[in-house]
Amino acid sequence: MIARSTIDRLTIAALMLTATLPFAAITPAQAATATSCAVEAQQLRTEISTAQPQHAAKVLRTVKTAEMICAEGNRHEATKKFAAAREQLATTVQLADRR
Repeated sequence: MIARSTIDRLTIAALMLTATLPFAAITPAQAATATSCAVEAQQLRTEISTAQPQHAAKVLRTVKTAEMICAEGNRHEATKKFAAAREQLATTVQLADRR
């Protein structure tokens, strides 16, 4: 027969393992978010090089803001900022092409 203290220890160990599993799953997701933010920011910086300097500065500020938001863990808001930066960049490139 199994002693009562052994059952208690096994129960505690199982509860601790169950409590830590969700945190183990969060880590790769956060790493993927940071990587995707860095890739998106790098793509925008490459595209910024074709814009006029005064417009590029505005887009670059938006990209930096999106990176800070992403670093804080708010991927949804960072995606909105990256989209706004792409929109600003597309507008300035179209205006430059017309001249």
